[in-house]
Formats: sequence, C-alpha cells, structure tokens
Amino acid sequence: MTRSDEILSTFQDIGEMSLRNWRERFPDYRPLGFLSGYVPEELFHAAGFSPVFLLHGREGCGHAQAHLPGFTCWVVRSALDRALSGELSALAGVAFAHTCDAVQALADLWPRVVPNPPALYVAMPHHLAAPAARPYLLAELQRLRERLEQITDRALSDEALRESIALHNRTRALVRQLYEVADRLPAPALHTALQAAFLMPKEVYNPLMADLLDTLEAHAELALAKGEDPKGSPKFLGSQHHHRPRLFVVGPELADPTLYQVIADAGGRVVGDLLDLGQRYFARAVGETGGPLEALAEHTLAMLPTPTKYHPQRRREAHLLDMVSAGEADGVIFARQKFCDPHGFDVVTLKTALDKANVPHLLVELEQTPHIGQMRTRVEAFLEMIGA
Repeated sequence: MTRSDEILSTFQDIGEMSLRNWRERFPDYRPLGFLSGYVPEELFHAAGFSPVFLLHGREGCGHAQAHLPGFTCWVVRSALDRALSGELSALAGVAFAHTCDAVQALADLWPRVVPNPPALYVAMPHHLAAPAARPYLLAELQRLRERLEQITDRALSDEALRESIALHNRTRALVRQLYEVADRLPAPALHTALQAAFLMPKEVYNPLMADLLDTLEAHAELALAKGEDPKGSPKFLGSQHHHRPRLFVVGPELADPTLYQVIADAGGRVVGDLLDLGQRYFARAVGETGGPLEALAEHTLAMLPTPTKYHPQRRREAHLLDMVSAGEADGVIFARQKFCDPHGFDVVTLKTALDKANVPHLLVELEQTPHIGQMRTRVEAFLEMIGA
C-alpha cells in the first residue's frame, strides 16, 4: 500500500465512522455539529470547538417521522433522527444558519424536542448585495460571539479568531490544490478527501492533505521522468481509460459516495463541482488582517451564493459555465436531493444555461437509499452519449 493509499484509507475510515466514536478517535478535540455551509466555522473553532458537518446517512430510526412531514428532505430528517436516537449526544452543540425553509424549521424545532446537544443559530441575509446585508451579518456574528463567550465563560479574542482564520485558510488552500489535480484521482477518492475536511479537526486534516498532495506530485514527476501519463500513475487510480469523460457535479453536499463510485465504474472522472460544500466553499480565503468579524462577514457575502441566497452580480449559471469551460468538462451531472426545493429550482435555471451553451447534462435524483442499478444505467448511457 502506497502512502497515498494509506491517507485515503484514513479519510475513508473517518467518513464511515459514527459520531458516537468521534471523541475516541480525536480525544483532544471537542466536536460541535453544524448543518449549513453558512455557519462560521472559525468562530466556533476559536471558542474551543471542532466543527463537524452533520452529513446524512442511509440508516434511519424513524424518530423524525413524529416531528417532520414525509416530504422533508433526508438531510434534515437524518439530522433530527440521529439526534433523537442519541448518536449526537457527544457533540457540544449543533449550529444552524438560516438557509432553506427545512433547515429553518429544524432550527425552530430542535430546542423543543432535542434536549442534547443544544442548538445555536446564525441568521443570514437573503439578498447578499443589499445595503443592509453587511451590517446585519456583522451584528449576527457579534451576537454569536457573545453567546459563545457566555457558553465557554471566557473571552473570544481577536487574536484567537485570526489564528482560527489562518488555520481554515490553510484548509481552503489545500482543497483548492486538491481540485487542481482532481483528474489524477478516481471520483470516489476525490469525494473521500473532500468529505474528510468537514469531519476531522483541521489540525489533523491539514497535514494529511498536504502529505497526500506531495505524494501525488511525486508520483506525477516520476511518471513524467519515465515518459508515462502522470494522470494514471498512482496505484490507487485503478483501471486506466484511453478516454475518461470529464464531468462536473452540481448539487448540495453529497454525503453518499455512490454517485462518484458509479461515475468511476462507468469510466468517467469528476474534475470539478458546484456543490454547496465543494469548490465554492473553499474558493476564497478569509482576510487575515483587520477586524476578524468584518473579514468573516466579507468572506460570506463574497462567496458564490447557494440556491437559497441571491446576489445580482454573482449568478450561478454564469459561474457554472465559466467552470465547465475552464475545466474542459464534457458534461454536467445534477445530483439533486429528493424534496430539496432550492436546488430543484436551481436546476431549471442552470439547465437552461447549459442548453444554450450546448453542454450535455443529466439529472440524478438522490434518495435516502440510492437506486444504484438505475443510477448506473443512466450514468453509463450519459457517458456513452457524450463520447465515452
């Protein structure tokens, strides 16, 4: 087993690990769950917590059915189900940011039905370019800072915030490098390495990711010295294909690696994405000078918005077309979580833009338990259509 295999195996173990066992794996850190890409991780980290995203799983205990309608997306239902079953009891808290109606409803419901862990909430502007957006968000961040100081019974200094910002900026830089070499990795390995960034303490993740990137670079240099293709050198790349279609994946966070595995099995590779917890999340660094709260607010407002937010100068369809062109993608796969209205509306706008640009695309609807056979057939047919 190569060093790259070892690191990816570690990331995979973390992705499959129950949160019940998180403290055993990382005894020196205090986990705090979060359920939105707009939650300011740095604030919680500076207060002494390690943010861990509550990725949804396939299994359910049925507890959430007593509180949420059946048409609620599985992302929200899974979080409540896991909390009511006791799986999240080791968390110091759970943080929500106002995004979609389902997450808002869960944030309102949580204090009523979940005694542990407690919930923290961050309000968010919808119109990110509105004149009141920046002062509104700054006030919310200050309110959250004061709330964390009450919980921890200690001051949350600007110095601590800047240190957390620097740590998370290092993660952002490493993940951006990961996307630069995405075509050297099979799709499941890319998914595993990306997902681990949301499940591990950044202090542990960053050195491992840096090691993985160094190993990939060493493999590439060795392959070039031998006159080989650097994109097919490492052992963990699996079987090589003379032409592996380059794909972009669009959707919310993808907890289940099934789609990525199906893409790899069909001979494709994922070279980029427009996921809520994907390239957009790591695309920009937070300013490390000046007021840290101001820097966090500016960063949030400057990010490409998710489908739950609006910014007239940062249109998602234009951004996707630019990324598809820059990444020389052969096609786009929409991975829409069932009952997710914001991404459902988003697909309509993005598909129209792709059609005008003559970019092939496929819509795959994700459910709690994926229909792997159906998904495999559709992805294989799509890759064959675009010239696999």
